[in-house]
Amino acid sequence: MAYFDAASTEPLHPQAREALIAALDAGWADPARLYGSARRARMLLEQAREEIGAVLGARADEVSFTSSGTQAVHLGVLGALAGRRRAGRRLVVSAVEHSSVLHAAALHERDGGTVETVGVGRTGRVDAGAFGAAVRAEGTALACLQSANHEVGTVQPVAEAAAACAEAGVPLLVDAAQTAGRLPLPGGWSVLAASAHKWGGPAGVGVLVVRKGTRWRGPLPEDERERRRVPGFENVPAVVAA
Repeated sequence: MAYFDAASTEPLHPQAREALIAALDAGWADPARLYGSARRARMLLEQAREEIGAVLGARADEVSFTSSGTQAVHLGVLGALAGRRRAGRRLVVSAVEHSSVLHAAALHERDGGTVETVGVGRTGRVDAGAFGAAVRAEGTALACLQSANHEVGTVQPVAEAAAACAEAGVPLLVDAAQTAGRLPLPGGWSVLAASAHKWGGPAGVGVLVVRKGTRWRGPLPEDERERRRVPGFENVPAVVAA
């Protein structure tokens, strides 16, 4: 069979399947507890965090696991906007962002914020100059740009956008779901979201990375797990497989 829908999801990689089955026995316990099986689960969780952080060019303590890439995007967008509320209530997005970004932007608008959408050319590529000009406008709290488009595959000018954001003092959120694990990620971003089932891991594991020094405030009720960014019990076997 020739499979052409990897932008949506990939089949579970054989090594991920082996890791998942092994972790079902070794990583079933609560990683927040102190007894032996819990400590093993915590060790597996933190080892996976270090490995994924290394692939994404991030520190382990910047990485949190979510229940999906969509949840990672929602928490990333809304948390960064909440953390930057004093700077302004203006959000900049490209016109071809994933629906998870656009839905978070719509919620921001309903809450009284504003959203500027930057258009794209015939190939689906955002104009880096127009994006930079939008970011420099007063009151911009956050900018969002995908690393590559999920429908036509266009690779976006993330490095140029990141440079414009750095110059303007605005954090950049990159939805890297389509390139994480496939292409090198440009630097300069402040928040990143990814999804394990796009690279051959199991569904139900998203990755949220918040750089040290980035102002971020959780938009959900606080929970002691995942550095107080993501509520709920960690799915350690699935994270290990990811």
